[in-house]
Amino acid sequence: MIASFVYRCNCGEFKAKLTGLPANSSICHCHSCVAAGRYVDEKFGGSNKKNTSVLRNGGAYITSFTASNVEFDQPDFTDEEQHVDLLGWLKIGENGDPFRAYTKCCGTLVFTLAKKSLPTYCGLNGNCVYLNDGVTPFQPSTEPMNIMTKFAFDAENVPEPKCNYVTWGLMWNVVKNILNILNPFASGTFKGKDAMFYNEKSTLDTVPITWE
Repeated sequence: MIASFVYRCNCGEFKAKLTGLPANSSICHCHSCVAAGRYVDEKFGGSNKKNTSVLRNGGAYITSFTASNVEFDQPDFTDEEQHVDLLGWLKIGENGDPFRAYTKCCGTLVFTLAKKSLPTYCGLNGNCVYLNDGVTPFQPSTEPMNIMTKFAFDAENVPEPKCNYVTWGLMWNVVKNILNILNPFASGTFKGKDAMFYNEKSTLDTVPITWE
């Protein structure tokens, strides 16, 4: 039996069906991922917080699925106008690339990785992934690895398990991504799902770089 999961934002307006087991679950402590999470939490947070934060253990909790196994529940999501109404996008610094998105309904970070040049995997907010009942949070069989801890804002307090950069499993996923980019006949990519990406009509926020 093929496993299936549900992605949903905090208010439940934005949903996706996720088929198959996650390719990876990890907690990224790089400055960009953490800054994006903090920015969205601050923008939609405070005493009236209504979003589901991507942050966990001080890093961004990312659960990745094969892109072709991510099916959005919005019936007209391929329509550019609805896409613009549903999602806002983030870039890190003035020259950053907009591949992180948040829901406009409640400010929940959706994508931490949605980019045409990285087509094979979709990195989702791991705190928004549920079992098929849509209520029970997904729990990986092993504790997610804290990665990129060399660049953590508070490296001394990052708990185990942890590694300075990335795991071999995550590195293999990167290699497969590259192979898919080079293979015009590859399956399991974002091809044909242009609405999942930032476009010129999208709302775009700039997350300031404060660590250089």
